[in-house]
Amino acid sequence: MERAVADWTETEDDRLYIRGDVFCFEDFVLFLIFGNDEDDMKGVRAGIVYGADSFEPAKKLDAFCRNVSDALDAIRGTNADNNESGEDEWEAHTSSVVASLGRFGAAQAASSQERTSTGNEAWSGRAVELLEEIEARRLLHRIRESQSEGRVSEILSGAESEAATASLINRMADAGLLRREVLVSCRKTNRSLFRLPSPDALGVITASNAMCSECGAAITDEKIEDLVKLTDTAAQLLEDSSWLTTRIYSTLREIGIPEKQIAVGPTSDEGEALMMVNVSNVPFLFVLRDGDVTVTQARHALTKQLEKDAAHMVVVASGKIQDEARVRLREHARRRARVGSDVEVILIEGVDASEELRRSFERVSQKSLAGELSALDASLGLSIGFIVATRFKLMQRAGALKDLAESAVGALAGSLREF
Repeated sequence: MERAVADWTETEDDRLYIRGDVFCFEDFVLFLIFGNDEDDMKGVRAGIVYGADSFEPAKKLDAFCRNVSDALDAIRGTNADNNESGEDEWEAHTSSVVASLGRFGAAQAASSQERTSTGNEAWSGRAVELLEEIEARRLLHRIRESQSEGRVSEILSGAESEAATASLINRMADAGLLRREVLVSCRKTNRSLFRLPSPDALGVITASNAMCSECGAAITDEKIEDLVKLTDTAAQLLEDSSWLTTRIYSTLREIGIPEKQIAVGPTSDEGEALMMVNVSNVPFLFVLRDGDVTVTQARHALTKQLEKDAAHMVVVASGKIQDEARVRLREHARRRARVGSDVEVILIEGVDASEELRRSFERVSQKSLAGELSALDASLGLSIGFIVATRFKLMQRAGALKDLAESAVGALAGSLREF
């Protein structure tokens, strides 16, 4: 039957009977596609599909290409060393998205490049996590704008819940967002005597029986106040909204986006931060806003989307996306769809965006993979891209089930030891 179909294809159909093949391994898939005169890419095309945890995928693809070349040379009866024509040399294909990502990254200032490449690891995860709480950001803004130098007593007296505010101050101090100080003033003249970095330092001074230089009273009898001030880390994270950039960057890395596929731009004068992400050779433009998104900011985001020509735009706001801004962004996507340009707009309020981004990335990756391997569909009668994408999903699910089973066995063993 196979020979009969192959003979019929050669005589009745100009298309190749075999367009290529896929080779599945534990954590990656290699594919080979034979081109023809009707394809944009002639010759033999090879590629690799791999997960985020795959080790050195580029080397695996290089080894595969060498094996294919050796197989072709063996069929011809020639050696690769004797082939001087260069026709069988492999050429790396660089997508336009990768080039665009490089240009986006190159446009950053040198200081911004240094901050985005190292700051995400240097800044405390606890600090960024605390800044996700709107009450924490409000308190930091209040302390920074306070004319009373952040006196804890005055901050607590104006708070609805003193206990909750005091607890929040302690948490932010432990996370490196606030620096606590002790201010000692003369009760008689009300002049500031000195600042101390901690209550322990005050204990050392009072133990030495120090006296006030203004009135001669003991330091223990003078006015002692607790102060809180923003640390340099907190000031920088708030000033340019880099806490939000850091949070979304961490989310992307947790999802499995490689670091080299993420480019972070500096914060604009309008208070927006931009990020470009390459997902399966499809560009995603992230517009990050620390606060509410108004109609004016929505228009600005649409301008950036047109400039970057990104098929997918993700607007992330730590506050609310106003209804009119939401309508304008949705209408932009519908208007582009009517003229044949498929643009997806994803709106996210808050910073917990992992699940929504994961679904969007999986959908885009599956579509991109299906297009890349579509030449092989006719030979099988099914979508090779969908099969490969489903295989990776099942592998992830199997790993999760295995972890669940191991944890259950461990819990059972622990309960048995109790008896």
